Amino acid sequence: MTNTTGLIHPNNAEMRMYPTEELIRIHRKEMMAEAERQREARSMSAGRRWRAIARYATRRAESAERR
Repeated sequence: MTNTTGLIHPNNAEMRMYPTEELIRIHRKEMMAEAERQREARSMSAGRRWRAIARYATRRAESAERR
């Protein structure tokens, strides 16, 4: 049988009870950080897409000038 006293002891630093407002604040902070990471990822992929489109348009314009 294992000793679980450390898990429920009120002075245990690893076991902490958060008030509801604090949990909401923590959750909101995590969600905002995730939204920012996703925004940055979309921005980077959109930049690559637009650069590819610009290269394609340049090639098309150059080939049209040669005709």
